[in-house]
Amino acid sequence: MNKKSINIWSWTGAVLLSLSFISLWVWPKFVGVSIHPIFGWAELQTGATWLEPGGRYAFGVLAAIIAVLVILPKTRIAGSWAAFAVSMVVIALHLTPWLGWNIPDYGPLMAAMAQGQTAAEIQAMGLKGDRGAHLTLAIINAFLAVMTLSSGKLSKDAETARAHSMPLSQV
Repeated sequence: MNKKSINIWSWTGAVLLSLSFISLWVWPKFVGVSIHPIFGWAELQTGATWLEPGGRYAFGVLAAIIAVLVILPKTRIAGSWAAFAVSMVVIALHLTPWLGWNIPDYGPLMAAMAQGQTAAEIQAMGLKGDRGAHLTLAIINAFLAVMTLSSGKLSKDAETARAHSMPLSQV
């Protein structure tokens, strides 16, 4: 694979990963809701009162930093590793009973949380859920991180090979 193709894959992965982080894991943490449905639901399920809003804001800031690291070429590999790690943590959380793979519908969930209902009361309502949509998005982010990491490694390998194949007069 030539350097131009590797560079295109690196930039494509970085842009898609950053846009995904910003649109899914940064923007919604700060805009539009007083109680975030996922963090509020996790707080109800676990009793960890720091999750909403403190955990939500901390996660949003972390995701924003990672989105910037992924875009910058000098920090792309480190940012991609961080994006992969965060994605894997989110995947793991969605596979636990504390968050679950099927997040209840936002509207009724947020209304029930605003009324102070417990997790058990909300579960008894039988709300439909996202059928794993949030889990799938985390898996996509993990894939994009791997794609960006792979193209970054190929790019570094190509640079190393080129440096070792140069005649001494050019070094």
